[in-house]
Amino acid sequence: MILKLVDKEHLVDNIWSYRFQPTKSFAWTAGQYVRVELRHDNPDEKGAKRWFTNSAAPYEGVMQITTRITNSTFKQALASLAEGDELQLIENPEGDFVWQGSELPIVFVAGGIGVTPFYSILKQRVYDQLPIGVTLIYGARTEAIPFKDELAQWAADNDNFNVKYVIGKPLTAEKLTELEPNLNQSLVYLSGPEAMVEALGESLKTHGLPEAQFKHDSFPNYNEQNY
Repeated sequence: MILKLVDKEHLVDNIWSYRFQPTKSFAWTAGQYVRVELRHDNPDEKGAKRWFTNSAAPYEGVMQITTRITNSTFKQALASLAEGDELQLIENPEGDFVWQGSELPIVFVAGGIGVTPFYSILKQRVYDQLPIGVTLIYGARTEAIPFKDELAQWAADNDNFNVKYVIGKPLTAEKLTELEPNLNQSLVYLSGPEAMVEALGESLKTHGLPEAQFKHDSFPNYNEQNY
């Protein structure tokens, strides 16, 4: 399927959002990801294909890529797109990192750009006027945080939605438990750089979080220096 760029927006730091209109009907569940191809001259060793979470909410009907623009040839090609330019959707939306109804408290843990699936999930639930009884723990390297204004507005409008930031420090099981003492009695979603998700996920389970109460989503090509 062809996706045509309709607009792009600088959020903070080197983070941009690119919104594409699909040429055919396009449906997905908030939190899912797709694979796209952006053909460009002289691609580097990582090639012309990437996986991205759709950071738009399903009701918007568009594909939105929110990412850090790095020196990779793919990201530079993405940054150079103009309105009407195209990329190719080569794999349909998939993934089970989606809202799961639960009687347990729900905790979202985001590392940097790993906030994008949570943003989609929350935005859709706000639109549908559904409860967002969630604590979001958001770890970032700096104060340059995407979607901060929207998160603040949702927190102001919903007494049961809370955002807690961890700036310039690593997310650890100890820190998460300090911020959310009932973490092991919660349904925990974790999204962020692949290495962080793997290490923190194992640590959370070592500290007593049951496997059945843990959902995770990993972002390749990000690390503790660039997330």
